[in-house]
Amino acid sequence: MRICQLTTCLFLVLTSQLYTISGLGGNKTMKGNCLENEYWNKEGFCCDKCHQGYKLKQECSAENMRSKCEKCDEGTYLEQANYSPNCFRCQQCTKPHSRESSPCTPYSNRVCECDTDYYKKKLGDLGWECSRCKKCGDGQIEIQNCTKEENRQCKCQENHYPFNKNSCKLCDKCQPGCDHLCKTSIPPVFFTSTKSNSPEDTVPKIVVPVCASIMVLSLAIFMAYEGIRHWRKRAQASSSQSSSPATEEEAFIITVVQDSKNKSVSFTNQPCESKPLGNLPDCIPREIKIHEFFYFVLDEVPIGRFKELVRRLGVSEQNIDRAEHDHRNCKDAQYQMLKVWSDGGSGGGNNVVPYDQIQMLMSTLKDMCLVSCADNIENKFLSQNTSVS
Repeated sequence: MRICQLTTCLFLVLTSQLYTISGLGGNKTMKGNCLENEYWNKEGFCCDKCHQGYKLKQECSAENMRSKCEKCDEGTYLEQANYSPNCFRCQQCTKPHSRESSPCTPYSNRVCECDTDYYKKKLGDLGWECSRCKKCGDGQIEIQNCTKEENRQCKCQENHYPFNKNSCKLCDKCQPGCDHLCKTSIPPVFFTSTKSNSPEDTVPKIVVPVCASIMVLSLAIFMAYEGIRHWRKRAQASSSQSSSPATEEEAFIITVVQDSKNKSVSFTNQPCESKPLGNLPDCIPREIKIHEFFYFVLDEVPIGRFKELVRRLGVSEQNIDRAEHDHRNCKDAQYQMLKVWSDGGSGGGNNVVPYDQIQMLMSTLKDMCLVSCADNIENKFLSQNTSVS
């Protein structure tokens, strides 16, 4: 019996020591201490990332075990080491006057360029089109060639002025761009008097500054007088308010009690009794559909501030990039970003936006100084969102 007790105690001590050692060793794999080619998974340890051109098929089952990855399918790619379960679709060079300059591989996206004498004109953050390079018109010279990314730049020749958007004309008179015709060989004329300063000429020179000084001084005295007068009015108003015996909030009830002997009346202060308010009727919120709410938000929020909004709402960069690659249309991509944010919240259901998410989005817009957008959303969905039960 004694041996069994000793054995049990020894087993418990060894178990506690192993637990302590494993806890100390776990500090090496705390979140944030993973290597550059690793990531922190949901199970609470580091897993290795998939290489460029491969997507994650199955996470590692334990620490120091490798993740299962598979190569991106044809027409898709991943340019960096990742742990994404999906690959991005390669873009298509189907726009007018565009052609492929680099093919789509599992490791890189397809690269498109424009035909000769065309350049890639950017349309927003992701869009672009091939536009024809401009040609220099009459009286113009080329200062920058047409490249794959930039348009040709032109300017007027020497001694020419801009006539319209695409041509220049030879200067024929003094005007902007023709400064050489505005020069004159006549020396500048200085207006000086050859006569001696007579008393008649001296009087205006003295009177004008004196009159101006008097006007400025008079204006300063008048402004000082008005300021003192307004200050006295405010001081009198404040002193009269502070000397008033009671305010509306200090109202009290006077109870009259008649004394049988002295026939006198005594006054006692009693606090006013406030009647409790009746219970307000409950309000039944109107269901707000996701698509109606999202499209209204897309119309209100400026395009240049939309990524900042979804980042503040907690949408990861990976989900933002995935939405932009999966949806070439800018509005569809932004709708998908809001959908990711809505799916990550709680409540709602049946394509209905929960109220706490609407309040969260409005608060975020106000933090971004987009108060008008938040007010429009509140007027649209919250001000009309109650009905008497």
